[in-house]
Amino acid sequence: MPSVLSGEPARLAEVRRGEIVEGVIRGHLVFVDERGVLSRQLGNPGTVSTLRSASKPFQTASFVASGTVDAFHLGSDSVAIGCASHQGEPGHVAAAQRILATAGLDESALRCGIHPPSNPDAAAELLRSGGTPTQLHNNCSGKHAAMLATCVHRDWPRDSYLKRDHPLQIEIAERLGGYANLDPAEMPYGIDGCGLPSFGLSLQDFAGALVRGTRSDPAIQRCQGAMAEHPWLVGGTTSFDTALIGAAGNRLVSKGGAAAIFGAVARDGSWALVIKLEAGAAVGLPQIALRSLQQLGALDDPLPESLAKLVDEPVTNWVGTAVGEIRPVFQL
Repeated sequence: MPSVLSGEPARLAEVRRGEIVEGVIRGHLVFVDERGVLSRQLGNPGTVSTLRSASKPFQTASFVASGTVDAFHLGSDSVAIGCASHQGEPGHVAAAQRILATAGLDESALRCGIHPPSNPDAAAELLRSGGTPTQLHNNCSGKHAAMLATCVHRDWPRDSYLKRDHPLQIEIAERLGGYANLDPAEMPYGIDGCGLPSFGLSLQDFAGALVRGTRSDPAIQRCQGAMAEHPWLVGGTTSFDTALIGAAGNRLVSKGGAAAIFGAVARDGSWALVIKLEAGAAVGLPQIALRSLQQLGALDDPLPESLAKLVDEPVTNWVGTAVGEIRPVFQL
């Protein structure tokens, strides 16, 4: 049975230096069954947040459902990079570029903006080589490339593909709203860092959309299969999503987003977990997510080494000495 609902964020983890608690991480956690019915929760499941990149499989589903992937003879790697918040490593850049080239486009068609690779080694190597960041290094370039290819295939305008009233964005809103049991015209939205609409849903509505979409939508299922097949493309060398999907992609897929929102769903649509950290910073999110999934029986106990090291990752000082830890403090 669900515990008593609370409007306040729950105390999810402590940041400790030695045995001194120097920080507290608060937030909201929602776990629903295959009907989208609340099963467990901490904090307030009615909390509304923008979904940011956690909604990318819903956005990229149009790339699949429209027939664009098959018409352009693209593979599951192209679907995976469409769902990605990638770290700008060379393989990520090449995957996004391949979608554009197949659609007869180049980097100039993107409207996601420029930032350096988020992977420190990739950023350093780009600098050493004398290169400069391009829009292809943007962590959302795969999604934008997939959207542009979809517009080419469907003969929709390309220059305005970011606009809320563009046919593609209307379709994405209808897919998300339909699975959340909401009127898409009434869903609030803001503009994401990459320029696209980012819709605001309650955590419970988003969790419900995850299970319903997974159970009934072949395009979303194909996106999830591609993510499980290519976990490195979904994030990168130091990505939590990559580590989690790499270890458990036959059972679940996950996608985090900026402002500390995270969604995971069983591949069979039997449950979904959504977490939102109150301060919007992702510190502690891997530890909280993994302990949640473990307590819910969605991950093995003990965790595989690739995930256990994330839970046990210490707080270090500037010379690399372990001086503390991030410790989950909740029980579901």
